[in-house]
Amino acid sequence: MIQRFRKLSPACLALLVTAPMLSANEAPGQGEKLKIVFLMGQSNMVGHFHPGTGWYLTQPVYVPPARTATAKSRYFNWKEFYWSGIRFATGSEAYNARGKALIEERSELRRLWRSRYYDNFSRRAEKEGKTLENNDWNTNEWGPPPQLQEQFKGMGTRQFMTIFLHQKAEEAGLYKRMAEHIESPENKLHPEKALQLIAKRDEGIAGDLKRVRDLFLNGATAEDYLALEKQLAGSPRPKAENRLEHAKLLEDAINLPIAKRTYITAFGEVAGKKVKDAGVQYSSVTHGPLTIGYGKGPSRVGPEYPFGISFEDLVDGPVLLVKCAWGGTSLHTDWRPPSLATDDKPMGDRLRWALGHIREVLADPGKYHPDYNPEVGYELAGLVWFQGWNDAGNEDYGKQLVHFIKDFRQAVKAPELPVICGLLGHQAWAFNSFNGEVNSGMLHAAEHPELKGRVDLVNTLKYFPVELGMKQSVAAAYGKESEAYREAERIIGRATSKDPTHYHGAAKFAYLTGDAMARKLVNLLQGSTPSIHQEAKAIQDKN
Repeated sequence: MIQRFRKLSPACLALLVTAPMLSANEAPGQGEKLKIVFLMGQSNMVGHFHPGTGWYLTQPVYVPPARTATAKSRYFNWKEFYWSGIRFATGSEAYNARGKALIEERSELRRLWRSRYYDNFSRRAEKEGKTLENNDWNTNEWGPPPQLQEQFKGMGTRQFMTIFLHQKAEEAGLYKRMAEHIESPENKLHPEKALQLIAKRDEGIAGDLKRVRDLFLNGATAEDYLALEKQLAGSPRPKAENRLEHAKLLEDAINLPIAKRTYITAFGEVAGKKVKDAGVQYSSVTHGPLTIGYGKGPSRVGPEYPFGISFEDLVDGPVLLVKCAWGGTSLHTDWRPPSLATDDKPMGDRLRWALGHIREVLADPGKYHPDYNPEVGYELAGLVWFQGWNDAGNEDYGKQLVHFIKDFRQAVKAPELPVICGLLGHQAWAFNSFNGEVNSGMLHAAEHPELKGRVDLVNTLKYFPVELGMKQSVAAAYGKESEAYREAERIIGRATSKDPTHYHGAAKFAYLTGDAMARKLVNLLQGSTPSIHQEAKAIQDKN
């Protein structure tokens, strides 16, 4: 598919780029055009996924034992599956509103008591002349300050404040009311039912799993992964300069593929050479054949790896991925589109840096892909966007994303450029798919009259391995000396390499998400209708 381009207005050109971008070379020639795909976003596009966790793809889904769903400690703990049920409990609109109010009440109580304590007993309070004997603590109404209570004797501030805050929430009856909310007959997703859904989770994505296992296991077994682990034990960590050598080792050991026709240039937070430019910070750059190692470190991957392997499997000809990603970045600031820029809120520096790198790539694609033929040219095949964690609470996310897409298309002179966005998957349950400002904002962009038909979304919630965050829940239910806990520790230890914010660093999630992004993009390139609209309607009708 060849992108047709229009000229930029001088004003927008000045905002977006400092030198002209090159449009796709349409000169006649032999062979396939080079397909160029842009991949952009924050930390989960950067990539913290360790390929060794692909071991989990050789296993059935881990289902924690039954008591995990009902065991709870005295005090509320997000890491315990039962207590986390306050977040995924669902029912009527009024019921859901009560659940949100309970969560907010907990936050407000913690803010209140932290403020009361630190306003009187902190370095700041000391500078204001407050002492242990002379302060504004209201002992008559609040009781003695925690550091003077016998129960906290010998504890540090952080330790006794954790317990103190729990006690104040308990005194307010909050934890009792939270448990009652979870146990309410109005709740359609009690933790026990949620655990049953986890057991059936892979059944709902069986086709996706088969494709991913074919691509990324290709017959590799659990024993192969364990043998690789032993082989690498004690070996020095791979470096960016021997990325390909390490990738070949993994190809031999666990059949992890190396792309044949796909190359990548990665810019930003990536294992590579530091960028020596005073105007660009926190950035490295690298390029080469697509393998593992273009993530946060030379042994890590982001969605670019499974996306590229899958995309190559689905299309003909050479492919070049242009990845620009930085962790901890937001659309409202770091990626802010120029059409929304003001004196107080300028164009985002990450977008500006990314466009600078893209300009260099489009000026000389042959530098980044050996099979580029300038007589045949290239086509801009799409943009993949995976971002949003730092935009939680950003009510304008949908509007900003529409502007971002339109501005990016104009910057690269591709007004119909297909766009794939990955929903944030942390909420895990289907009914939550379009909750929150980011996911609802992505749906808004996909349905926007100027974008509809050329923007699709990947629902990553169905891929989020919620079970891999349940080790502490098993400990609460069975104890750390139990066989149940040892089993949880064994499986979760092999299947994860990062925290839940980064999808546990689980290759299973990364491979499923990257493959889905590739399939969705190919679907748009073939002129088919984005599938997210039908999926969204089905979820909304069910709710």
